[in-house]
Amino acid sequence: MTMKKKILIILLSCTALAMRAQEFTIKKVELDGTKINVYYDLVDSIAGRSYTINIYSSRDNFIAPLAKVTGDLGLEVRPGGNRKITWNAQEELGATFEGKVGLEVRGRLYIPFVRFSGFEDYKVLKRGKPYQLIWSGGTRQNVLNFDLYKNDEKIYTIPNVANVGNHEVIIPTSVKPGIGYKFKISDSKNKDEVVYTSSFMIKRKVPLLVKLLPVLGLGAAATLLSSGGSSGTPKGQESIVDPLIPIR
Repeated sequence: MTMKKKILIILLSCTALAMRAQEFTIKKVELDGTKINVYYDLVDSIAGRSYTINIYSSRDNFIAPLAKVTGDLGLEVRPGGNRKITWNAQEELGATFEGKVGLEVRGRLYIPFVRFSGFEDYKVLKRGKPYQLIWSGGTRQNVLNFDLYKNDEKIYTIPNVANVGNHEVIIPTSVKPGIGYKFKISDSKNKDEVVYTSSFMIKRKVPLLVKLLPVLGLGAAATLLSSGGSSGTPKGQESIVDPLIPIR
């Protein structure tokens, strides 16, 4: 029996957005093999605003957002028509699942709980060098986690950062140089409070070429010594200079 026959969607709803200028409408739901596609329209008459969109299921009484999802959801989703969410039901529920599943799409206006100041100036961060991150917002009760991501892969975490408005960050030398890095900052006790920094590049503190130059210099010296100097005399046949005779 295929996953398509095993899953029956018994509920699909969306939470009402709080402001009159918004309209959130689920247009269509379709089964695509082991996946479920949800299409919706999000209309906002006020330009420049974005939203947090997540989808939940009845498996845990709509507590935690579904994880095996892609498409127009998460933080800072822009309004527009024919937005699409794809849920990999088989991967999330398991190949042996058989039963009824209710789904609920929730949307709210995205308002970052903290705002960083000056981070957009950090286009490049060097490993092993300290950087002072500065932000505002939140409360003293917020305990923050700083997760370093490369694209969608989490590289490492700086846990339990006090929300005092600043923190010194040092990129470990174990992190590979490259582009597409960003920090995800979240409240350790509230998964809905999340912000991302702008993307940046990570470089070595000392360029690799500079590190190699002393090694290359030693190699050249060793070659010179092994060749018997610059006179061209074959190795083992160098002439020995007579000792100086003192003048009486």
